[in-house]
Amino acid sequence: GFVPGLLLRGALGAPAGAGRSVRPRAVVGLSRLEAVSTTQQREAQQQAVPGAGSKATDYYKPLVAGDILESTDEQKKIVTGAFALLAALAIKGAILLQVQDGSVIGALVALLVGYEFADFGSGVYHWSMDNYGSSKTPIFGTQIEAFQGHHELPWTITYRQVCNNIYKICQATTPFCVGGLLFIDNPYVLIWMATALFFINMSQELHKWSHSSPAECHPVINTLQDLKLIVSRKEHLQHHRPPFEGNYCIVSGHCNPYLDEVGFFRWMENVVYKINGAEARCWTNERPLADTLDSLGIKKSTTLTRGTKAKQE
Repeated sequence: GFVPGLLLRGALGAPAGAGRSVRPRAVVGLSRLEAVSTTQQREAQQQAVPGAGSKATDYYKPLVAGDILESTDEQKKIVTGAFALLAALAIKGAILLQVQDGSVIGALVALLVGYEFADFGSGVYHWSMDNYGSSKTPIFGTQIEAFQGHHELPWTITYRQVCNNIYKICQATTPFCVGGLLFIDNPYVLIWMATALFFINMSQELHKWSHSSPAECHPVINTLQDLKLIVSRKEHLQHHRPPFEGNYCIVSGHCNPYLDEVGFFRWMENVVYKINGAEARCWTNERPLADTLDSLGIKKSTTLTRGTKAKQE
């Protein structure tokens, strides 16, 4: 419902349309907006609100310049093509799989290993985007900047439409999918690849659900989180504590306790440091977009989901 006393701010990282009140899809987690005086509250309530069909970007501007929250036609084509290739990869594996003693078990093992590999891969990718490079880094610059923006305003991701949220990953995995179709004939490897690539493609949606309140998610998604079959809200929110040094995996989350306990990412950071002298951001606590947030007058809060607050240590 409508929250009185909130003025929208037409700047990056803040709702657009200064001086107007809005009725967003969900107002939980919007505590960063500025409070206004009682007189301004009354004036704001008298302003027209966007219709139900308004786009998220109409009333909220992401922190990264030029970013939008809606899916474009090009993004939809990229995602559709990527999942069509994935379907072909899975079908090829199923055709080559001869149903005989042990083959079904082998296929199930390939599925399980592919799923957990996707979790591990999402963690390595997430760690690298969080800790190295900048907006000027070739190829990955926009993704690095987006991950840094996510640390400052975590709930922005909950407003992203599906294709907008996953198309960049689909672009990265498509060459591997094509390679599997052209050069691999082992059914178990194909099933493993199809499963791993599918969940890698979906990792940002699973990530989005971990920042969404239960009311925003389908009951099936909430059940999967409760059963710990996909990364849960409680687990992922542990990542959003500066200096953002753990719980990087965002598919099942199963790899997180093991990787963090053995110090896998600290070992990786030391390897990188020995090679090129680059210090991980979780060492320096550098937050490239924090100043942008401050310059806009947006107060950072502990609200990390639309309706769920992380308990701070």
